[in-house]
Amino acid sequence: MRFIIGLLLFGFSFNVLAQKRVIIEPSKEYIQHLNAAKSHKIELIRTDKQLNRYVSKGRLVKVQQRGYGWRLGNLTHSHSYIVSKGKDVLRGIARDFVKLTGQNFFVVTSLTRTLHDQNRLRGINSNASSNDSSHNFGSAFDISYVRFNHKIRLDHKLEKSLEKVLQTYVRTGKIYYVKESKIRCFHIVVRNYK
Repeated sequence: MRFIIGLLLFGFSFNVLAQKRVIIEPSKEYIQHLNAAKSHKIELIRTDKQLNRYVSKGRLVKVQQRGYGWRLGNLTHSHSYIVSKGKDVLRGIARDFVKLTGQNFFVVTSLTRTLHDQNRLRGINSNASSNDSSHNFGSAFDISYVRFNHKIRLDHKLEKSLEKVLQTYVRTGKIYYVKESKIRCFHIVVRNYK
């Protein structure tokens, strides 16, 4: 009987621990990026209801499925909204990418996430932050560097061209970015530039 009660208690405590959110000490770069995300004055987006309030007030704007130089991927863990400056930056990056490479386009794989979306994503993507993500503040997006022109494959020329454009946006103070190797994307945080 004690053995059965012990197993039940162990199972209960394991389940509680498995559901508890573990916070990892963030790096200086992560803090810098998160502060840039928060500078747009959007509170941590916890729910779809909160996201919809920001949309209805015009604080988050819609990103179309396709634009000059980009396409949206299947956004299973995010929503196609971003802060206004984010949309401007996305358009600029896409325009400059097309100028540099000709009639090519890249794929945006993630935009704004609610905290609920972030928690679901953490279950399938080890890169998904255990802390708050810049995606939770409506000011980040991811661009795949293995998805160009409806093809999923390595294309070092297009990848390097895209990164060259991103580096220009870093130098002009418009973004920060990180190249994520596990899911093969550039994670881009829009700065609140003037």
